[in-house]
Amino acid sequence: MNFNKLDEKSKQQLHDEISQCANMLGGKNSFLTMIEEIREQKPNPILNKSGTFHTSKVKITLNKAIFKATLASLYDAIRREEKFGDMLNTVEQKDYKSTMNMMKTLKNTTITLYLKGEDTKSFTFPILDVSEDKKTKVTFLYKAIFFYNLAEAKKALSYNE
Repeated sequence: MNFNKLDEKSKQQLHDEISQCANMLGGKNSFLTMIEEIREQKPNPILNKSGTFHTSKVKITLNKAIFKATLASLYDAIRREEKFGDMLNTVEQKDYKSTMNMMKTLKNTTITLYLKGEDTKSFTFPILDVSEDKKTKVTFLYKAIFFYNLAEAKKALSYNE
């Protein structure tokens, strides 16, 4: 995704969404630090069997464990979505079943971010946006935290400032 190429309405919507999450976590710097710390962890912390992992200021939980094959399928789907506008567009027959299984698995999967020391402050978001029939998309927050270059999150955070 190139944030600069989006229309004004989309930019504002993404800015509002990411700013709300960042403010709950203590501000922009805390949010960006969290993303950097997640990226430094190897293997990808989202594969943790317990569904929980930590950064210096944030506890992150998933409501179900994600396996390596599902994560690989998700990243392939994100790439197709970015290139063609839909994660099922141009999917090859051999990958169609794994993509559909990934979508079924992650349909109701949510990620919750807790500010450490304050279990009452949390921000929850789904991995997949299934609000439109036949148009499943990966949420911007998931992509900003786990997939996109850090510069895209910075652009969204600093939009209209």
